Amino acid sequence: MNRQLQQFIQVATCRNLSQAARRLGVTQPTLTHNMRRLEASLGVTLYQRSSTGITLTEAGRCLLEQAKEIEALYQQTHQRLQRIRDRQQRALRIGTGHAWWHALLLPVVSRYCECHPASSLNIQVGNHLRLLDLLEHHEIDLFIGHEIHGLAEQSQLHFEPLLLAEDALFVRRDHPLANSVSNREDLGRYPTLLVTPDENRFIRLVHDLTTKQAEKQRMGIDDKFIHTTNSMMVAIDLLLASNMIMPFPRQMGEYLAPQGLVPLKMSEEYNRGIVGVYHRLGEDMERTTVVRLLQQEAARHR
Repeated sequence: MNRQLQQFIQVATCRNLSQAARRLGVTQPTLTHNMRRLEASLGVTLYQRSSTGITLTEAGRCLLEQAKEIEALYQQTHQRLQRIRDRQQRALRIGTGHAWWHALLLPVVSRYCECHPASSLNIQVGNHLRLLDLLEHHEIDLFIGHEIHGLAEQSQLHFEPLLLAEDALFVRRDHPLANSVSNREDLGRYPTLLVTPDENRFIRLVHDLTTKQAEKQRMGIDDKFIHTTNSMMVAIDLLLASNMIMPFPRQMGEYLAPQGLVPLKMSEEYNRGIVGVYHRLGEDMERTTVVRLLQQEAARHR
């Protein structure tokens, strides 16, 4: 707000130049000089001095009314801008796979928002390598997903384990394999549906693909019979309308059951992996509240 207007409000409120100067922390000559400059710029007389103090003129009363409105508007604007700054400073930017949004992150975000009602959210859901790329480029702050083996050596990311997760193979309830115990040969007769598969442009993040290839073999995935989608909703619709088989974390069983999907019974152990939080090395972990809540939620799952 204009300094001369602020000083005039104080003069008009105190009705005494000496007292107004003390409250403003300026000398009386300086305040008198500023008020004369204000009157000159407006082309009016704002007050009359007497032995008992000052008396506002009609112009002075008009300016005081308008100046108080300006002051109130300025304070409201300042408060709104402060709220915007608070939201930006406490913005929660997290990447996650579909499974860990439903099974792990959703309750954590709910509790975080209760503790920080002024914070804003940015949740990115999708493929793990794409989200790791966003993390490396400072577009998200945390990433929740499976540990990715063979990351390029130049990667400046740190992984904190949360829980051990097992994949299951989900199909519609009346799938030909739904009521029997299946093995890898059985799986080879049906197409595989992959949700958010790796994109070629992000494979550069992994310098050793040995682990990924071994996981693919354990899942019995045949390249000739693979379908892909980046949408959980589309995946569910495809499974219900076909004999496709979808590898997905077993923790999603409670979510998928009401959709009409069930895990296959397998004759041998299926794929397992560690789920945790990735963040950038060398940064002060301002998100410790989120990490602590994730650890508590993961302990409940364990």
